[in-house]
Amino acid sequence: MTENKNAKTPTDDGQPVAWISHIPTIKVNGKQLHWTKEQAYKWSSDITPLYAAPKQWVGLTDEEIHDLIYLSQKIDASNAPWFDCLGFYRAIEAKLKEKNV
Repeated sequence: MTENKNAKTPTDDGQPVAWISHIPTIKVNGKQLHWTKEQAYKWSSDITPLYAAPKQWVGLTDEEIHDLIYLSQKIDASNAPWFDCLGFYRAIEAKLKEKNV
């Protein structure tokens, strides 16, 4: 099964998915769950936003890692003085960021 990169999740916009009202007059646990902020404020002015679980980190595939190893060995073998190590590592970082947006 492939991941749907276009699927919308509650974390896409960084907004809370629910709120908890802290109500000292409720004896059991003093908290009540609400699906809207307005509803939570009807019960108490002391509310806490709840967010969905964060997106899982996506790393490089084995094939992408092997490609990078091959590329670095090829450049190393040529002893190229122009090789920019920092640029190479930034390219790896950029690829990871692209996969984790």
